[in-house]
Amino acid sequence: MEFIKIIGRAVGQAAETLGQKHRKTAMLNRIRTVVRCEERAAEKEYLALGRYYYNALRDKTNPVAEPHCVALDQIEKRLDAALGAMQAMADEHFLGCTCPESSAIGVICGWDADEDGPCPPTEGEYEEIDLSDVEVYDADPSLKASITIEPDKDAPEETTSLPFEG
Repeated sequence: MEFIKIIGRAVGQAAETLGQKHRKTAMLNRIRTVVRCEERAAEKEYLALGRYYYNALRDKTNPVAEPHCVALDQIEKRLDAALGAMQAMADEHFLGCTCPESSAIGVICGWDADEDGPCPPTEGEYEEIDLSDVEVYDADPSLKASITIEPDKDAPEETTSLPFEG
């Protein structure tokens, strides 16, 4: 009897230790989440502060900040060109190539306007879909082919009494 009590105490202590470990892990995960959220909030504030300084306090004579400002200007130009090309493609509903030959981002569709001329294809070159040969069914045709499974006559009968039952 004493042996069972010792085992019971050991299992209880192990469960308590495991519970403490899980509580500690859960608390650490909550703290990590708070740290990530605060880092993201700080990053947003730094970005807002940087935008303010870029837009309001840009000094073209500052040798440290000006190269970064010039790089930002170039990035903005490329971003505007990419957004314009994306908008042009959305406006055309992808019916034709809308890549401008003088695009700052290059040719989007893979057509090389310098070597191959203006961007194809035109609307008249698309294949028209004809549904005249499509069959229409009133009912589901797959239901007609029903398969019936007949029991195997040579198979032994199932029994509920098993040889190892006592």
